[in-house]
Amino acid sequence: MRVARTLLQQRQHGSPLAYATQLVRKTDLDSLWSVLAYPQSVRPAYLCLRAFNVELATIDDQVSNPIVGRMRYQWWRDTIKQTFELLHSLPQFDQLSAYHLLRIINAREQHFLNPHFHSLQDLAEYSASTQSSLLYLLLQATATSTSSPHPSSPGALSTGKRHEKLFEHVGHEHDHDHDPTSSSARTSSGTSTKQVDDLTLDHAASHIAVTNTIATLLRSIPHHAQKRINVIPTEIASRYDVKEEALFRQGPSTPGLTEAVATMVGIAYAELRTARSCFNDTTGIPKRARPVFLSLTPARSWLDRLAKEDGDKAFEVFNPRVLRTDWKLPVQIWRDSRRALF
Repeated sequence: MRVARTLLQQRQHGSPLAYATQLVRKTDLDSLWSVLAYPQSVRPAYLCLRAFNVELATIDDQVSNPIVGRMRYQWWRDTIKQTFELLHSLPQFDQLSAYHLLRIINAREQHFLNPHFHSLQDLAEYSASTQSSLLYLLLQATATSTSSPHPSSPGALSTGKRHEKLFEHVGHEHDHDHDPTSSSARTSSGTSTKQVDDLTLDHAASHIAVTNTIATLLRSIPHHAQKRINVIPTEIASRYDVKEEALFRQGPSTPGLTEAVATMVGIAYAELRTARSCFNDTTGIPKRARPVFLSLTPARSWLDRLAKEDGDKAFEVFNPRVLRTDWKLPVQIWRDSRRALF
């Protein structure tokens, strides 16, 4: 039983936190590089939330039987509910939202049962329930550790219900001259005196989540194609006449695939620009929230590599060079952290 194996692994690693750290290092190394940007008191929460996300995201690779998969997700739901019931009995309890944890579980389960997106709106809703919820939890975690003289109540932060609207981008936004390193494309500390409130942080995070989701899905196309799963929204695939059977059989030579991928990259960049615009005419990202926005760096770096490959290799998601781990990523994360950029 996997729960028993997990407990055994925890004992071998010495603690649940050590197990979480090892799990993130093994399956989500890109996220591990950001941990040092968080305050010491927040790092355990960051690692545990990332490990929680990994556990849920990998269920579909570990089981093929829908009944067994649903049992796994139900186990997580029961565990979260029981844990929060116990924590509420403590006299001092800085609460992360159980709502977002359960929302991630429910969305992952639905995607496990039906791993297809019919429209961009479906993708946006999936992103809101998974990546956005994860970012909202991280914002809550950093809020509980803030030393601000007037901290916001963690329970009031990041409800995630304020930005769910029809998807704004339709796939014609790709800027072929996009330069993520240019000053006009980056967000820094700003020169205005306007302070950034929690609503603005939530709004920016919701757009970053879409960029992260698109990067993750595009990066997973070769893996999912082997399992005969197409994660490109039908709305985009039909626009370029991308046939599922061709994708499963022909892979990189699938007609229309690079055009569909380029469109998805364009949407991701448009969401990135929208997130950055949230901080126009402000003092910039609050210091306590800056580590949370570093989650965009791996996605942005990978999208840039995908878009800037030479010749006909641009937007080729099956290209081994693009799928390879970028050795420069830790430096990029460190640089973005130092400059308060995303």
